[in-house]
Amino acid sequence: MISVTPVSHGVLRPTILALALATSIRYAVDSVHGLERYQGLLYVILVGPVLVLVATRAWRWRSHKIHVTSQRLVVEYGAIRRVRTSVELRDVVLVRTQQGLGGRLAARGDVVVETVAGPWLVGTIRHPAALVRLIEAERSRRPESPWGYDDVVDPPFPWQSTDAPGYGWERA
Repeated sequence: MISVTPVSHGVLRPTILALALATSIRYAVDSVHGLERYQGLLYVILVGPVLVLVATRAWRWRSHKIHVTSQRLVVEYGAIRRVRTSVELRDVVLVRTQQGLGGRLAARGDVVVETVAGPWLVGTIRHPAALVRLIEAERSRRPESPWGYDDVVDPPFPWQSTDAPGYGWERA
């Protein structure tokens, strides 16, 4: 079983903002006389909400997991209300990635699984081609059905057997 954590969305910019605000408050306290009395209040009012935002986004990001087993693909997400979605590998028709120019430069992209029921967005991950190769490798290990989608099955009729008398139905 392989587990992958998708790419974090919206954690980096608020973290940089929180650091910039904390640095600005520290600089303002050192520059303005009498402001040191309100330093803690400034941190709570300006930096506190941004840190709460960073914490909730990081919690949501760390709670999102993709698991690939020998039989199925499972996606779990949700920090408080847990949601688990899975698809059998035998129901997977095609696995593909979607990447824009920025995604190719950052080695990030969306993995989309085409199933019998329709397309399913697994998530945005780093190195999506590696996950696609992993899913395809697990699919190739599974024994295929003896009947493909393009096979036409022509069952033998009783009058086509060698021991039955010919009734004119034989093929020429």
